[in-house]
Amino acid sequence: MANSHTATRVQPKLGGPVLTEKVWNRLRHNGKLVRDEVTRHLPRMLRSVAWQEFQQMPMARWACSLMLLLEARRPSGLYRRRVRRPANAGVFDDIPSLTQRAGAEKIYAELCECHAERLLSCPWLLPILAGRARDLALRPEAHGSERGRRMRRIKGGKHAQRRYREQGWHPLASVRKAWGLTGDRHQE
Repeated sequence: MANSHTATRVQPKLGGPVLTEKVWNRLRHNGKLVRDEVTRHLPRMLRSVAWQEFQQMPMARWACSLMLLLEARRPSGLYRRRVRRPANAGVFDDIPSLTQRAGAEKIYAELCECHAERLLSCPWLLPILAGRARDLALRPEAHGSERGRRMRRIKGGKHAQRRYREQGWHPLASVRKAWGLTGDRHQE
């Protein structure tokens, strides 16, 4: 014959959803376990009894099941992932514009052709090429020759500035005067 303690654990009082022990043990509120929140202020001897009584309360079960439903599902990993596409869907079916989709497929085919000998030994390369093709098709302005020229100008400007500092010279006469530099440039 089971005592009253085991009977209440097996058969909870009516009036609320039944939550498993595993769910109760992982349930959190503001990053802290609900069990710790409920029993934190009690002496150690009373904590297990108070927790069991809390689990039997219908309002507590409803509130905890609602917390489970509303709890934010954080993706594992560092970055938010896109929703997985169905197995029978094409690689670029989620691109709404037909011209951009066709462009992405064309770029993808070209990239696969360039890396054809590596694709058999590197199956992880296909999704990378698909992402690259998608990026090139959806944002061509970010990958054009103008962007390359701009980046080379930036790099050239920084390189020239570093060289001027090393030589102790500056192209602006006002800066040369403020720094007390001579007007002539040192040649290497």
